[in-house]
Amino acid sequence: MQDKNLILGLFYSDEEKRVFDKIKYYDFLSEENKSIIRALSLRFLGPIFLTEGMLKKNDWILNSIEATLTSYKKITTQEIIQSFNCLNSSHLSKKIRTNLFSFIGSPYTEDIKLIHQKLIKYIHPSIIQGKIVNENIKGNEFDFSEFIENELTRGINLIEHSLGSARKMYWEEKQKYYCVGVIRRKESVDLKLSYLYTFDYDDPLKDKHCSSIPSFYIMAILPDYYETRIIETLRAFNRINIYPSIKQIDLSNQNKKALYVEEFLITNNQKESYGLILINSDEKDKNSNDLTFYKTKIRFILDKNKNFEKTVIEINPRINPFEKWNTDSPHALTKIQDLLDKKSN
Repeated sequence: MQDKNLILGLFYSDEEKRVFDKIKYYDFLSEENKSIIRALSLRFLGPIFLTEGMLKKNDWILNSIEATLTSYKKITTQEIIQSFNCLNSSHLSKKIRTNLFSFIGSPYTEDIKLIHQKLIKYIHPSIIQGKIVNENIKGNEFDFSEFIENELTRGINLIEHSLGSARKMYWEEKQKYYCVGVIRRKESVDLKLSYLYTFDYDDPLKDKHCSSIPSFYIMAILPDYYETRIIETLRAFNRINIYPSIKQIDLSNQNKKALYVEEFLITNNQKESYGLILINSDEKDKNSNDLTFYKTKIRFILDKNKNFEKTVIEINPRINPFEKWNTDSPHALTKIQDLLDKKSN
């Protein structure tokens, strides 16, 4: 029987850019929506590798995306899901990149770290081993497509079995971070604005921290990009009254880590949100704080009408809250690439 409160998909792609997918309750969808979801797999996977060279060792990898699902209108039906998560496990071995990606729409606030660890520990290594076997067996003795199909079935069942687990507190949540940018967004039926606030373009700190994130350009577009992908997925699953709001995006590059955290408020069918771009920090840095500090600050702006400029200075006095960089047009994003993402000297 179909679980109407669950959206679940698992994708696998290899170095040849072949994509295999397994969608739970797929048979209940219309042919048109099935086609939409098959196309979505490529769109979800599109920005997973955030540099041009697929085989570069310094690729930034998008590990996870968390989103909250809300309705702009009151819903009386029981068909409600409240969270949407995307999890990615990437593996580079002998210059071969393989990728495992899932999306989970659930009525629970999931412990995505637990699910992520299970995919990394049980499913991805098995697929890698299957590839090794496939490369060393000649002829038709090994049906790789069937093998991947079985592994994705096992993986999606493992995810479903893990849903609803109580969320734990992990040590990373108390880790100190340093804020390098603020993203301010407003959206309604006839309005869509997005601005980035960061260091002055000629500030030496901007140059110092550029390598700590994929780029200001990428960080600026990711929240809207993935909200749009999630909306498309919800519509394909006939969820027409629910809208996503990005909660957190987690990226890594070897020993580097970048986080995007966001809080939002919906008033009179208009959504306003504030997001922070955070990087690994030296614990001794006086402007470093844990996630609770940052989330509290941006909630104060939303809930208590705290002054935006003053709060940004409290978060990081080196960020200029009076100069905004538009991020919702190609021309504006090109300006960010040319001035913020290039060294000023």
